[in-house]
Amino acid sequence: MIFAALRSVRSRPAKHQSTLAALAGAAGVAIAGAVVWGLVALLIHKQLSLIGLAIGLGVGAVVTRFRHAHLPTMIAGAVIAVAGCALGTLLGQIFLLLNSQVSLSRILGHLNLVLRAYPSNVGWLGVLFYGLAAYGAIRVPMRASRRFPQPGQPSDPAAAAGDALSEGNGGL
Repeated sequence: MIFAALRSVRSRPAKHQSTLAALAGAAGVAIAGAVVWGLVALLIHKQLSLIGLAIGLGVGAVVTRFRHAHLPTMIAGAVIAVAGCALGTLLGQIFLLLNSQVSLSRILGHLNLVLRAYPSNVGWLGVLFYGLAAYGAIRVPMRASRRFPQPGQPSDPAAAAGDALSEGNGGL
C-alpha cells in the first residue's frame, strides 16, 4: 500500500516547483511512516528500524516531485525524514505501553520516564537506519536531478561539453 503510493509519486517532477508543497508532503510522509512504525512495533513487539529507510525514500520521492534539484529543500527533507524516524520510535514506545495496559494519561503524566528510556530503544541500529533515512531522502532527488535536468541545464554533460568546445572553436 505504501509502496504503491510511492510509485505514483516517483513520476516525472512537477512543472510548477513549490518548496512549501515539497516540505508539507515530506512531513506528511514522515508522520504517516512514524504511525506505521509505531503500529508495526505494536504488532511484533519490537522496533523495526528498517521502516526508517522507507520513510527516507518516501520523503525523497515527495521532495523530487514538488521541488526538483533544490539542495536546501533536499536537506530539509533529510531532517524531516530523521524526525519521522524519531517520532516513529517514540510512537512505538507509547503503543507498546498502551498495549501493556498503561493508560494514556499515565504515560503522558510520566513522559519524562518514557523519554529517559528512548535512547535505549533507538540503539546503534536505529541510529544507522536514521542515517540511511537521511541518505535516502537526499539520494532520491539527486538521482532524479540527473535524469530530469532543470530547464536550461544540459541533459547530457558530455554533449554539453562538446557543444561548448565547438562553440569556442568557431573562429578557427
